[in-house]
Amino acid sequence: MTAATPRWTRSFPDGAYVVVEPGLALAVPGRPAPQHPGAPAVQVTSLGATAVVQAGWCWPIPEAAIRSAVGPVGAAMAVASAITGAPLVELVRHDGPGAAVIAAAAASAYPPYTAVLSATVDAATAAVVARAVAGEPGLVSVVYRAEAAGLPLDPEARSRSAALGVTIAPDRSVTATADVAEWSRHDNEQE
Repeated sequence: MTAATPRWTRSFPDGAYVVVEPGLALAVPGRPAPQHPGAPAVQVTSLGATAVVQAGWCWPIPEAAIRSAVGPVGAAMAVASAITGAPLVELVRHDGPGAAVIAAAAASAYPPYTAVLSATVDAATAAVVARAVAGEPGLVSVVYRAEAAGLPLDPEARSRSAALGVTIAPDRSVTATADVAEWSRHDNEQE
């Protein structure tokens, strides 16, 4: 890509949505990830009739992948987040008739949008979270909700990102979702 190359938009394998213009890559992060790769993203501590669920996540921009995709000029290119403000992060239970928020917290207002939460839950919810942590899919997810600014929308790239868990609405509201069980099946490392 040279300085004369027109803008391109791409969805990355983690669901990140990236618009590249000469000298700048504007990105919406991909799926949420464990805050510390190699360590549990969610822990459940039983207290008898209740339990404490503690969790830590981040929502990183795949800067190295973006620079690599751009080619030789990537090293000198600025990579910026399209996210404005502090995203809301929810731990969501999906085993009942509808989704139920177990706990929510505000993430940091800058990349990698780290969020940490601790919540006391009943024994039934703790059991569902423990099953998800053990690798049973579809039970519990982490959801980041945010707003993006200055982001041109490309229908094809938006569709690919949505299929990977990152939805960008026409009003630029963003929802990024990851199943907690994915991290257990992959030893808590990002795919």
